[in-house]
Amino acid sequence: MYTVKENVTKEAIENFLQSRQLTLDVPYQFSLGLFENSRLQGVLLYEDSLWESQMLQKKVMNVKLLAANSAGQLKRLFEAFYSVRQMDETDFIFVRVPAEDIGAAHVIQQQPSSYFVGSLLKLAKPPSFYDKTAPFFELVPPEPGDTEAICELARDSFTKSRYFQDPHLSREAANKIFQEWTRNNLNGRAAINIAAKHNGEVIGYLQGLSRDDECILDLMAVKPGFEGKRIAFHLLANLIEQPETQKHKTVTAGTQLHNVRAIRLYERMGFTAEQSYYYYHIWPGKGEK
Repeated sequence: MYTVKENVTKEAIENFLQSRQLTLDVPYQFSLGLFENSRLQGVLLYEDSLWESQMLQKKVMNVKLLAANSAGQLKRLFEAFYSVRQMDETDFIFVRVPAEDIGAAHVIQQQPSSYFVGSLLKLAKPPSFYDKTAPFFELVPPEPGDTEAICELARDSFTKSRYFQDPHLSREAANKIFQEWTRNNLNGRAAINIAAKHNGEVIGYLQGLSRDDECILDLMAVKPGFEGKRIAFHLLANLIEQPETQKHKTVTAGTQLHNVRAIRLYERMGFTAEQSYYYYHIWPGKGEK
């Protein structure tokens, strides 16, 4: 006899994950547990994605972790979660599934109105220094007057991302996400902001986050017409060589598996692949595709 319960204790979640050789390494807001005769058989951790909800004017949920002892139990647990989201009028659910978890990917793909919206490759390397010639442009901290130019550069620079692959999100909505994401980073969310300027014009930017021992490449874009001029290389090298970055154990970057140009750049700069994920958007109110 299976039962689904909310608010599973953190200790019970950690013990269950440990039994499956997994770790609780993600923050979460809510939990759902599948029990059989009082024994925990699966967990689903999730949160309200408040910023996305505000930007898109939709109710968005983010599944942070999904694990169970069998594919059947995983399906039972997720379907219980899905049913509640239908009733509370959630617009869409974002689910990130490790690429090797074929069972979880199959369960998600079977849900009504589930869309595969991309894949992510996470790469990492220790901080280092690079031999390089001086670029034809400047690398400087952005000035307040650069904000609008940088945010405008974010427009149409991330078209390989999951927001642009979702048939229920407009191009304008997807662009708004990245423009406001960029603006938030300029306003203090990012630990490091770097602008590439040529004759006073912003031709590229990079934003990095600091999280414990990890420096994260968050966003990077190059102005159309300036691709292939090593701007991305110099932006990333500048980030990695920053004194603040050198204090971290690793520098990480993520890109879509079909973004071959970005992957080649990271590999040339010494990054190696660590993990890959599949991304899904599920729209409970849309019914069958």
